[in-house]
Amino acid sequence: MPSAKRLLAALWLAGLASSAGATATEVAQRAAAGASSVAMKVERAVKRGVEAGISGVERGAKATGRAVESTARKIGLPTAAASAPKP
Repeated sequence: MPSAKRLLAALWLAGLASSAGATATEVAQRAAAGASSVAMKVERAVKRGVEAGISGVERGAKATGRAVESTARKIGLPTAAASAPKP
């Protein structure tokens, strides 16, 4: 009887070890897939951030141009649009 218990215990441990190996492989695959998706999310976030920065600079430049023209009109200086030759 003790040898039967040892045999069952050995089989149980072997089954546990083989399932643990499969679990470790699965965990490694999930971790790799998770890291890949995180990298893709970071890449998209950086791209959106760069695009937002560019858009902000463009909007700021346009606003500055409008402010300069408005100020020039108020103090009586010719603006680029006013000094352009008329056809």
